[in-house]
Amino acid sequence: MPAFIRKKLPFIVVLSCLLLSSIALAAPAARLVRVHMLSEPSSLDPHKAIEDVFVLNLFEGLTIYSATDTVAPGMATSWEASADGLVWTFHLRDASWSDGTPVTAEDFVYSFRRALDPATAGPYTSVLSPIAYADEISAGREKDLNKLGVRALDPHTLRFTLTHPTPWFPALLVNQTAMPVPRQAIEKWGDQWTSAEHMVTNGPFALKKWVPLGELDFVRNPHFHDSALVQVDEVDHVLADDSETTLKRYEAGEIDTSPVSGRDLSRVRRERPTELRSVPLLDSIYIVFNMGGPLGADPRVRRALAMVIDRDVLENSIIRGGNTPGYTFVPPGFSGYVLQRPEWADLRLADRIAKARKLLAEAGAPTPLKLHMLAYKLDFVELYAKAIGEMWHAALGAETETEINEPRVVDSRLVHHDFEITVSGWTADYVDPVGFLNIFRSDAAGLNFANYANTEYDALLDRSRIETDPATRLKLLETAERLMLNEQPIIPLSYMVDQTLVSPRLHGWDDAPLSRHPDRFLSIDESGE
Repeated sequence: MPAFIRKKLPFIVVLSCLLLSSIALAAPAARLVRVHMLSEPSSLDPHKAIEDVFVLNLFEGLTIYSATDTVAPGMATSWEASADGLVWTFHLRDASWSDGTPVTAEDFVYSFRRALDPATAGPYTSVLSPIAYADEISAGREKDLNKLGVRALDPHTLRFTLTHPTPWFPALLVNQTAMPVPRQAIEKWGDQWTSAEHMVTNGPFALKKWVPLGELDFVRNPHFHDSALVQVDEVDHVLADDSETTLKRYEAGEIDTSPVSGRDLSRVRRERPTELRSVPLLDSIYIVFNMGGPLGADPRVRRALAMVIDRDVLENSIIRGGNTPGYTFVPPGFSGYVLQRPEWADLRLADRIAKARKLLAEAGAPTPLKLHMLAYKLDFVELYAKAIGEMWHAALGAETETEINEPRVVDSRLVHHDFEITVSGWTADYVDPVGFLNIFRSDAAGLNFANYANTEYDALLDRSRIETDPATRLKLLETAERLMLNEQPIIPLSYMVDQTLVSPRLHGWDDAPLSRHPDRFLSIDESGE
């Protein structure tokens, strides 16, 4: 999942600030938590959302991630796979939607078909690729949704047929694209079904209100099957796109969590060491080129821009957020996977700059090279954009125009490839390197911001799907990454370390390498112990 999105998240305007009519909320809430959000979500429709932070509150799929990012039962109490790994059967618990109607296996069949229907235009359809006919349906090559390899055997039994063995299939089903949605509400309210007065959910919380550019509030859903285990009555996500202001609110006791920027990290480490959580993530930060734009024509230009960035100075002297400088897209942390570091990465910076200038000359690049950088209106992203532009100017004489815009605008433009260069990030959705590499498949829909397309790359990933030897499979993935990086649709910069202050009163915010902190696991201890 996009890293800035998981931690920052883009925008839509929700029309209502009313309580969900079917849920009675005691007022005032006895157990209130207020946590930061760096930006608002793109959508609360699980099948259309780019991020999962908020839909995890509202909906529960067959499987979930625990507080420490391990796969656990969700709507399914158990599951098993056939001997050949091609048929998976999930057994559903007794559960209800927030309107009191039961959640059944047929609800999941409807939801998987809707998620893959091209009319839904979901960004994450590639996650469901292992399911038979999923790719054909999402690409519009197969019009009959009934062919999808998902069947309800009875109200509590769901069966999947896959095209190839996928041992991590339960982890894929945590993704929001695999979450059930309420057919009854969607058919009645259409696009307005996600407004607070119409929304029907099956997750631990319901939508209380959405104040645009302010906060997004959730209340405990009494119809949730594990409602008794949800230890807070309300969770308010407070907009925090300015880390300095957010930190002041945290220190004043107004909110329970706060991101820590590089400029404040040393002081926070000194003054609040027990409250600071520093967690290395399975996450990469990188520059994305639009391969359909002017810079997509010649890889020598892109490689020259990659070579002259001093990642050590960028991370350790400018960003100062504790991130690890890096040259690969797939980050460290995947057992057996060899990082695909480019050979030029070991050269002295002066030698890299000389080679980069030679590459630009060979490519016949204009002098000066004029670039346009689109960046999120988030202080640390703006810092990346400014610093990288200055490095390109100092080394190559390039002139970079930087456009800072609201996240909702940037996200829309990235999905529609309406940009030249941007700074982006990706956090693993599950613990396997293919979760990174899949976003550059030619059929990766709205996730492939670079608009990168290479049939050989796709073929390597396809072969990895059916390869049963783990070591050989990883070699195929390594070859795919090496091929992609050689063509340079992106410039890897670093691997993120999450720096977050967590109030002593807040429990359940566990260290998680996938950067998930589900609200359902939070609790309050006013003693601060």
